[in-house]
Amino acid sequence: MFGIKHIIMLVISFLYIIGGYFLIRKLKQKTVISIALILGIISETIKIFSYIIANESKLGGYLPKTDLPFHLCSIQIIFLLILTLVNNDKIKRVLISFMIPTCLLGGIVALFLPTSSSLNMWPITIQYFMYHSTISIFALRFLLDKDYKLTIKDYIYCLEVLLVVFFFAIYINSIVYDGESKINFMYVVNPPMENLPYLNKNGGWFAYIIKYIVLVFVLASLVYVVPIINYFKSLLSKSKTTDIETNNNEI
Repeated sequence: MFGIKHIIMLVISFLYIIGGYFLIRKLKQKTVISIALILGIISETIKIFSYIIANESKLGGYLPKTDLPFHLCSIQIIFLLILTLVNNDKIKRVLISFMIPTCLLGGIVALFLPTSSSLNMWPITIQYFMYHSTISIFALRFLLDKDYKLTIKDYIYCLEVLLVVFFFAIYINSIVYDGESKINFMYVVNPPMENLPYLNKNGGWFAYIIKYIVLVFVLASLVYVVPIINYFKSLLSKSKTTDIETNNNEI
């Protein structure tokens, strides 16, 4: 981590994120979703063939279980596909409310904490940094869109979907685990890296997962800090209005 290759890819990725955002910020939402989906499919295709070829002598034509698309960033492709096919506005709103913090924070964290394989093979390196940068651009497009105003309801939607995805991650890790592979989708089994100052298993798995849940909750809340503040402001305003009306009635 943070070798010359990693630093170069980080610089390129952030230039891509900045440039990409300004290129798509005025495009229609449907167009933005389609672009993200196409780039996601291209990225996943490169990843699948690269890992199969790299492990051909050991696994034949099988994709290693550790590279199945069950990480938080990888499943965004499925959500992008649903957004493309579904016409229900509420379903779209629920999915996007979840995708904004998970694509943005998940994408950026992945750029800073890449897997070892993502820095060892150039096809994987390119697709890894391109994909995580792309989903970050997608999230920024909706987060900074003045017409797409996030509300407290979106925040609740986000937390609800996060809860569902959390249990899905536990189940899918257990289903796929074969006693040998280092299965760790969405990092609900082990930390993404060893010796991290906060996210570690020093107190065992349960202590780790509690810290994991708290971290995810705090990060998601930070993304929704403006809607949260606006919600409490509106509650305070309503409370003051009610008090004034009550006093006027008493008079």
